[in-house]
Amino acid sequence: MLNEDKYDYDVERLGQLRDELQRLEDNDYVTAYYKGYGSEGLTLDEVRDTIKDLEQQIRQLERELDEDGE
Repeated sequence: MLNEDKYDYDVERLGQLRDELQRLEDNDYVTAYYKGYGSEGLTLDEVRDTIKDLEQQIRQLERELDEDGE
């Protein structure tokens, strides 16, 4: 099992990743879809790629937390 500090860090990081994903899906994706670029200047394809990367990071971290929590 992970030590408590690492576990707490990972849980906090998971929350941050989920928040970032939610922001991208709710704001940047829609903005980029209609304007051609998101609030941070990313194109629609770049927003999609970032969303995919975040989803992958979230899944990986969830797996690690699940495995270490058992």
